[in-house]
Amino acid sequence: MPFNKDGLAEFDLLLIGVGTDGHVGSIYPHLPDVESTRTVLPATSGTGKISMSLAAMQAAKTSVVACAGKSAKAPMGKAEAMVRALEGEGETPMTFPARALRHSATWLLCKDSASLLQQQYD
Repeated sequence: MPFNKDGLAEFDLLLIGVGTDGHVGSIYPHLPDVESTRTVLPATSGTGKISMSLAAMQAAKTSVVACAGKSAKAPMGKAEAMVRALEGEGETPMTFPARALRHSATWLLCKDSASLLQQQYD
């Protein structure tokens, strides 16, 4: 496996999920995991999971953030979260980890999750 100049494994493709609170993978807001420079780390969110770090997600040759579907918990899909991730100002990776991938990932959104975005995206 190749490594980048920072010593992170350089994956060809990562498929990443995103939550309404902005977590990506198992990297949640306001936790030290957000600033980790490791490739893979145990999530400190108390879930017992491991996760790629944000740094590793950004270092991948291609990162894809997938956001689709709606539920009782999210009747508009993740529309408000997508505004915060892709267009919102004042967010940082610490407050909304998905923000770190704004310019480095390809975002695949369902119609509901994209419904509040102001810009037209290709």
